[in-house]
Amino acid sequence: MKLSFLVGVVALVAAVGLLATPCQGQVWETLIPLITQQVVGLWKTGEREMFGHECTYFVTPKVKSFELYFKGRMTCPTLSNVRGEALTRSRSGVEAKTVEDYVRKVVEKGVITEEEAKAWLNK
Repeated sequence: MKLSFLVGVVALVAAVGLLATPCQGQVWETLIPLITQQVVGLWKTGEREMFGHECTYFVTPKVKSFELYFKGRMTCPTLSNVRGEALTRSRSGVEAKTVEDYVRKVVEKGVITEEEAKAWLNK
């Protein structure tokens, strides 16, 4: 890197630092927590009751081909060792798709009947 470029960058940063008013500093102090809150909010962990058993679900963001997707996983260890999974573009829809996948898999495995699943899904 050329010395003149480095000196120019340092001078620019120093000038911006000297010319920045306290109001501009307050803008950053306000924006950083809001941005952090939005990014942290992309992850979600929760519990719900299904068929009389406690289940845990996780939602995590995933970037695929420069697009944001949400991956959902759900397990009910006291009911079965099946894991429901879904990948969607919708943060709100991923939970429903994950539950649907879990219910479909436990019905296929014979843990619950199709009638029990329909009754639970129609609640």
